[in-house]
Amino acid sequence: MASELVSKAVSYCTFYFDKQARLTGHSPDCRERALINYVRQNAEKGNAEAVLSAIDSFTDHSWMTILGKEKGSILDDAVQEYAPRVALELGTYCGYSVIRIASKMTKPDSKLVTIEMNSHNFGIAQEMIEHAGLSSKVTVLKGILSELDDKLEDILNEVTASYFDFIFMDHSKHCYLPDFMLLENKGMLGKGTCIVADSVGYSEAQNYLNYLREHPEKLENQLYMSAARCFPCKMTVSAYMVDEENLVT
Repeated sequence: MASELVSKAVSYCTFYFDKQARLTGHSPDCRERALINYVRQNAEKGNAEAVLSAIDSFTDHSWMTILGKEKGSILDDAVQEYAPRVALELGTYCGYSVIRIASKMTKPDSKLVTIEMNSHNFGIAQEMIEHAGLSSKVTVLKGILSELDDKLEDILNEVTASYFDFIFMDHSKHCYLPDFMLLENKGMLGKGTCIVADSVGYSEAQNYLNYLREHPEKLENQLYMSAARCFPCKMTVSAYMVDEENLVT
């Protein structure tokens, strides 16, 4: 246990103190590639639960910016409660949360769209999703939301949906509020859309957290705190309560 904690602490510092890693979300020591290799060797292909278990096992000794089991269970509960048919994730990384969400979307023809800006992570996530047997349910896009909004509108039209039923935000924290507002202004949110945001305790996400608190008429919110009691580990689950015809931008 002690050696695992030391290993995890070292891998955390390696990432945290590398400015490029924090900007791009990709580690300088290529631990993301090591992760997919580990999953291929230790998880049965087509078994989503086995893939999640292998990722959890790998990250017991190597720190990575994934949701993890504790907050993952909060995400699971939200997906099961809101039962989305069409979902959107911002910030794919290696595909851990994609697999958690997609494997619990049980409606016929359900679709999850996920966006990742880093080319290395994009490729690894595609491999991870394919190994989990979820490629037919998941579309991975490379870029940022503001460059892909037209593509998202096309996808919504293809699946005959007016808006996304479920949003998970786990990308650059300073983008939470502007991306929420872009989705709202584009009509990609509807009454009852669930919006889950991870790590809202970071200062970069404070404007989003403030917005939630200041607009209770628009968003019904629940705030969760990691058992570790670490401030950045706050997580919100919100229900969008505005009818499209009553939206004032």
